[in-house]
Amino acid sequence: MNKLALSAAAALLISGLVIAPSANAATLIGNTLSASYLFPDSNTVPTGAFAYTQSTFSVTDPGVETTLIIANLANPSINDEIAIDFTAYAVTFTWLNAASRTAAPFNGPEFTITSGNPFSAITNVVSIGHTVSASLVGGVLEVNWAGQTFAANDTVVVNFASPVPEPSTWAMMILGFAGVGYMTYRRRKTAALAV
Repeated sequence: MNKLALSAAAALLISGLVIAPSANAATLIGNTLSASYLFPDSNTVPTGAFAYTQSTFSVTDPGVETTLIIANLANPSINDEIAIDFTAYAVTFTWLNAASRTAAPFNGPEFTITSGNPFSAITNVVSIGHTVSASLVGGVLEVNWAGQTFAANDTVVVNFASPVPEPSTWAMMILGFAGVGYMTYRRRKTAALAV
């Protein structure tokens, strides 16, 4: 009877660990965002120089949420296009054609969450061979790629902090492991007495 009760208690504790939600488990999935573009500084939105296939969109995973189209001043017959894919804890920008961004104090997109969870802290920006920065200014994500030249299929990934289990989750996990350890100890002790 004790073994059965202990096994049931351990199973409940371990299953509670698996299904316990984290207080910080806010993802971007399901959020609604609006997109804009800033150039030549972080306070100026250039008129007619950019467009998004969807300037307001919901984050779904998988899939590209929108494509940024920037007027190419050097070659007006070809627009620069950048696919933008948000996931639960990251955003990936993929250049669909080669493009150079003009050097300026700021040249890049910004995203504002209109409904849903706020952006979590930026952990890093991954862009091989490029100097790209990202920041959260008043809860708005700003990505600056001023002065950079990109080839087709180059990517920039902005990663956000993923959730950390809350203390009660850690406590349930520790209790679950303690229960399993105690069951193992009791089994060995009972088996040794039976011999």
